[in-house]
Amino acid sequence: MMIEGQVRIPSGCAIAAVISKDGNKMTGEMITNAMRPMHDRSNGLGGGFAGYGIYPEYKDFYALHLFFDSRDTRKTCEAFLKDYFEIVHAERIPTRKIPAITDEPMIWRFFVAPLKSMLADLQLDEKEFVARAVMKINTSMNGAYVFSSGKNMGTFKAVGFPEDVGIFYKLEEYEGYSWTAHGRYPTNTPGWWGGAHPFTLLDYSVVHNGEISSYDANRRFIEMFGYKCTLQTDTEVITYILDYLVRRQGLTLTEAANVIAAPFWSTIKSEQSEADRERHAFLRTVFPSLLVTGPFSIVLGFTGGIMALNDRLKLRSMVVGEKDDLVFIASEEAAIRTMAPDAANIWAPAGGEPVIVTVKEGAY
Repeated sequence: MMIEGQVRIPSGCAIAAVISKDGNKMTGEMITNAMRPMHDRSNGLGGGFAGYGIYPEYKDFYALHLFFDSRDTRKTCEAFLKDYFEIVHAERIPTRKIPAITDEPMIWRFFVAPLKSMLADLQLDEKEFVARAVMKINTSMNGAYVFSSGKNMGTFKAVGFPEDVGIFYKLEEYEGYSWTAHGRYPTNTPGWWGGAHPFTLLDYSVVHNGEISSYDANRRFIEMFGYKCTLQTDTEVITYILDYLVRRQGLTLTEAANVIAAPFWSTIKSEQSEADRERHAFLRTVFPSLLVTGPFSIVLGFTGGIMALNDRLKLRSMVVGEKDDLVFIASEEAAIRTMAPDAANIWAPAGGEPVIVTVKEGAY
């Protein structure tokens, strides 16, 4: 939320995204600069970015980004990782010291591959194995948090304004075909490094503007399936819901959107197509506890694409624009104009209607 004088403006937090449908690479400088005109949507308690296609030299390995509170914690965590993974490379994530970012934890990345012997013993596929390892570290290892765990992608976040976070992480030195960004204005949860957006699991990353009034119901349901909400903010649960619906239940992104931002029953009954009525009624009946209520606009990043989604009443702003092979999404048109002053087809998606953009086959 923003405060302007004595007026409380209920539209805080800033989100932005850009993707090349042809798979062309862009440095992180463009998305960092896009956050500048939305500065007042944040209050300095969280900013972050996710980039896709940024680790081509390690594209076949899971890139684990971690915060540590001490060297001892890092050593303990590294010993755990060696029991379950082959570590092909490990290093501190390069950062730039700037006055605006303080009290940083130790920030490391590990490029890993699950040990085949462990996969065989546990009879798990790779993604489920990695997801469980992430949950294990984040719930049982005090002072260690995995904040990114996908292949050929990475999340970079901190306590600070997003334009400063981008400079801190030297995002101009990374190149990706897709970027998402967030500037945080927390209203009922603490501002800390792990609580900044994006929230991720495997290659899914979520940035969110809004508040989730259904959080407790959503969390109770999703935690029955092994997910643990540990990062002290409501947005985290959206990431796990999407992972559960798409990866574990096999729903399409459109179907998952129709669970999270389900049409009203009155809308379903008035649909002309019987197939649509049956599909939407089925999703609402089977996954009622995963309906996300409250105002929200989100951008989901995933390997090869992004999805933007508003709540069904469209209580948070979000606009889309295009230029050549690029598609832009942001809370405000000003952010899009910063990335592409002559962007065309600026429009606002309807509430509950997903905007899904994918990179052409083989381009990434």
